[in-house]
Amino acid sequence: MKFCILIAAVASMAIASVTAHFTPDEGRLFYSEPVSASVWTAGETQTVSWSNYCKPGNKEALDIVLYMSKDHIPGSTDQMRVPGIRSLGTLNCLENKSAKITLPKGLTTGSTYSLHVNTVPLQSYSAQFTIKGEDPVVVAPVTTTAAVDPATATATTTAPAETTTGTAGKEDKSTSTGSGSVKAALASTAALFTMAAGSMLL
Repeated sequence: MKFCILIAAVASMAIASVTAHFTPDEGRLFYSEPVSASVWTAGETQTVSWSNYCKPGNKEALDIVLYMSKDHIPGSTDQMRVPGIRSLGTLNCLENKSAKITLPKGLTTGSTYSLHVNTVPLQSYSAQFTIKGEDPVVVAPVTTTAAVDPATATATTTAPAETTTGTAGKEDKSTSTGSGSVKAALASTAALFTMAAGSMLL
């Protein structure tokens, strides 16, 4: 009886050991950090952790790559690698359950980041989480005003009203000049008639 109990205890310990080392799964890592509630800061060092060991066949050093949603919509499964970043660090999921990484300083603030590790037989993506970095640039609408070319612009000017009467009691020069010309012409005509009449009398 004691022997049976001893065998059962040893078997149970062996099963627990195997289960702890190789958790039955589909072959991907179960991340415990980052999770959806995680908020990391750009430029800082963070710890990536997972609760299971990966399956045999994975190489010792696997790249940890930063991904983000293509359309920047939280929960979207359409993800892409963040441009310009090769790797945040590496992990060994056959022997460890955590690894240190350093986030780049120039990341834009967003809530659709995730980590990706190319494990086999299936790839391992973390939940989408938030990184606080540089705030996105907001472009204000630009209003333009049409420039007026002085060479082609037309201006409306109001000319001062022509004065017909000057200072009280004085005749307008332009009017008097016109009248004088008429009078002089009449006087010349009258003189010609007089001279003609005189020559006829002689």
